[in-house]
Amino acid sequence: MTLFLASVVLGIVPMVIYALIVWRLDRWEKEPFPLMLAAFCWGAIPSVLFAIIAQNVLSFPVLPAEGEPVSIMTELYQASLVAPVTEELLKGLGVWLILVLFRKEVDSILDGLIYGSMVGFGFSAIENILYFSGQPDAASLMLLFFMRAFIFGMLHALFTGLTGVGFALGKFSGRPAMKILWPLLGLSLAIFTHALHNYFATLGGENIAYAVLGISLGTIWFAVTVVVCLIHENRWIRIQLSSEVADGVLYAEQALDAAAFWTRSSLSVFNQGFKTVFQRKRLLHQATELAYKKQRILNLGSNPEREDDVIKLREDVRRLSRLDPLVISGTIQPGRLLPPPLPPVRILPPPIPRSGPLI
Repeated sequence: MTLFLASVVLGIVPMVIYALIVWRLDRWEKEPFPLMLAAFCWGAIPSVLFAIIAQNVLSFPVLPAEGEPVSIMTELYQASLVAPVTEELLKGLGVWLILVLFRKEVDSILDGLIYGSMVGFGFSAIENILYFSGQPDAASLMLLFFMRAFIFGMLHALFTGLTGVGFALGKFSGRPAMKILWPLLGLSLAIFTHALHNYFATLGGENIAYAVLGISLGTIWFAVTVVVCLIHENRWIRIQLSSEVADGVLYAEQALDAAAFWTRSSLSVFNQGFKTVFQRKRLLHQATELAYKKQRILNLGSNPEREDDVIKLREDVRRLSRLDPLVISGTIQPGRLLPPPLPPVRILPPPIPRSGPLI
């Protein structure tokens, strides 16, 4: 019983910590926590349950007779074909449901990566418990815990993260064919990388080094994708807010703070103070929401609902900008222009926004 309880704790806690870290990466528009929890639970319960059922059904024809050893070919069939296909399809189904049922919450490629990761972390938590609970003693448990929580802790998040990126790229693609091809490519890469990892892990011995190399490269891909997405979002938030600065909706410094990773982080309390950060939180959030709504219109087209959202947010941002403690204290002065960033789709910078009095 003690080993089982330890297996539950050691299986779930690291994955929850990883999930919270990834959730916090999106500084500008963090995804709703209940939806993050739902994605985690989808990976932990339906995905695991139906994967076990599907794998038992598909593996039944190749199982050896009672008393006979399992051949290496049977192990590879189960680990490198049956498991990757069933698990990635079921985890991918959870990501697809989020994309369909909560379309408004997916605003960027980073969102697809985050939702895919959440499903993957949930799956890893339960899979770890199943592996841990089968260990004969505490020493074996701790060795396996080290491998699965630290060396291979990001494993399923990386696999399903590929699926999430594929779905997000499909959503924002302007070509009808790519709306289908991107999700298929993302899912196919998830299955392929999963199968390749399981192949080396099943062979064991010196082949484990290849599995470790694969997870290392996957983690680097994950980190680079996050950084690129954050830089890209910072750029278009500034682009979308430049016209708001020109029209006197908010100040240039406020627009820069809304787009900056540091000022959207809790660590900004060290140079601004807790009170100032708390009072500015809603202003920066609403300014970011305004930029996201305008970007959504740019990507998906205009409709009355999106236009109404922009108008309401613009008025809220205008009101909050005047209540900014940095404006009241005189730290922020009117008249500064927002430096024009270089959009990723332009060769030349956009025109410098005109200045005007702030009312």
